Amino acid sequence: MYGKAHLEEKLLRALAEAIRELEDPRLFLLTVESVRLSPDGRVLSVYVEAFQEEERALEALRHAQGRLLSALARRVRLRRLPRLEFLPWRASPA
Repeated sequence: MYGKAHLEEKLLRALAEAIRELEDPRLFLLTVESVRLSPDGRVLSVYVEAFQEEERALEALRHAQGRLLSALARRVRLRRLPRLEFLPWRASPA
């Protein structure tokens, strides 16, 4: 099993790649800045920075959650896939 920090890094990379593959114009200038896995592993908080129309980008991510979870399942082996929670980077804990 991975350490939590290693797993979060792996999830961040896999998710960033999956988002790029969506080819949604609302996500064109979007960066996945960090992720935080809840202690029970049920929720992955994904902190993103959108350089334009942030609310539309967050809406697009929420709409694509099923496809993103499928992409994560192909890239990272987990016992249970977490629910994805997309948040603006400025809401990231220090």
